Amino acid sequence: MDDFEKRLKRDAEGINTDISPQLTSRIEASLLAAERIEPLRQNRSETSNLWWASSLTGLAAAAAVIALLNWNRPEPEAVLPEQTAFQVVPDAQEYLQQIQGRLPLRAETAVFKDGLEDELTRLQADFEKARESVNRDIEFTF
Repeated sequence: MDDFEKRLKRDAEGINTDISPQLTSRIEASLLAAERIEPLRQNRSETSNLWWASSLTGLAAAAAVIALLNWNRPEPEAVLPEQTAFQVVPDAQEYLQQIQGRLPLRAETAVFKDGLEDELTRLQADFEKARESVNRDIEFTF
């Protein structure tokens, strides 16, 4: 990287960045010849009238929207009292007693270890492939 940096600095030093006196005088003459642009001055009463007109228009539009939304509002429906959870959901003990003879219940120990070991092996292989790829790229670059 040092050799590349040295070459860049050497090339930058070789570039002529001086501005000629003719160009400087042309730029100054152009700036002096340009006419200054003054903003138009507005009368204070004109701007306040515009502000009042827009405020009143917005207020009238908001009142019209509120009136239209509330004009044909339907009557609220009668709300039935909510049922409690005890009335809707049956007791778990009663439910288990009801289905006890109908469903064959078998419990086995789950073995999750083998799947995790396989996944760890695959993950290590992926890491090794990535490391080799990065090493190849670094050797190719430098």
